[in-house]
This record gives sequence, structure tokens and C-alpha cells, in this order.
Amino acid sequence: MSQIRFSGRSIMSLILALLSAGVVLTALNWQFKAALFPVSIGSVVFALSLLALALTLTGRGGGPGKGAAVDFQLTEEVDKATATRRTLEAFAWIAGFFLLILFFGFSIAVALFVFLYSKIQGRESWRVSIAMTVFSWIFFWGLFVWLLDTPTGDGLVQQGLKLLGIG
Repeated sequence: MSQIRFSGRSIMSLILALLSAGVVLTALNWQFKAALFPVSIGSVVFALSLLALALTLTGRGGGPGKGAAVDFQLTEEVDKATATRRTLEAFAWIAGFFLLILFFGFSIAVALFVFLYSKIQGRESWRVSIAMTVFSWIFFWGLFVWLLDTPTGDGLVQQGLKLLGIG
């Protein structure tokens, strides 16, 4: 019997499995059209992350020194602290987008995220940030709401306002 080995890869696989399970379980309460994409993708991600977890825990998933996943490096000039900071910033933006979706729903979250990201991270001018926000919202709304007739659902803020009789 092989020994179980915990590593960063196994922890990441476990987190991904839990997140994808949460996505699938949440989407099962939605209308069919709205739930189709997150359930289909989330199920595949869940299965693959469980497989990756099993492989890394048993030591068969490949680890450091067993060959690189890619044949090239993008850069060697970035120090570890800068790379870590950039990675954490990217995860923070992704988490922020999920929170925007949770609180405001997809339609509003797309516009808010594009505006905030272009203004704060991209340091774009007001004109460029607003133009990108308007374009992305029109694209999102036109494709998903108008053309594909996909219900996007309300966020917690809209649901709360409706409960108060305001929305």
C-alpha cells in the first residue's frame, strides 16, 4: 500500500473539487437553461480535480523534478516576491468577480468588474474605462440575454430589495 503524500498540488485539487461541487450544487436550484453550463462544466472539473487529488495523494500525479509541464519559461527576470504578489492580485480579482456576481447578479457584475478592473488594475482613463464597460455590457447582454435567452438571475442585493418591496 502506498503512502499518502500531502502537497500544494493535493491541497489545490481539493479546493478546486470543493469549489466545483459548490457550483454544481448551487446551479441545480436554477432554471434548466441557466444551470446547464455551470452543471456541465462544474461536473467535469469536479471529476478531474478528484482524479488529480487521488493521483497526487498516492504519489502518481507527478511532482517537482518529474519533468516540466511546458518546454519554456515566460521570464526569468521576475523575483519570487513579485510573482507571488501578481498571483495573489489575480486571485483577488477573480474572487472579487465572484462576489460581484453573488451580490449583484451577472448583468451588473460584468459591467462593474470591467470598469473596476480597467480603472484600478489597468489604470485606464475614465473615457476608456467607461467605453470598455459599455461595450462589454452590451456584448454580454446582447449575447446571453437577448440572443441566447439565458436567464442570469438576481444577486443578493436585488433579492433583498425585492423583499423590501423596492425592486
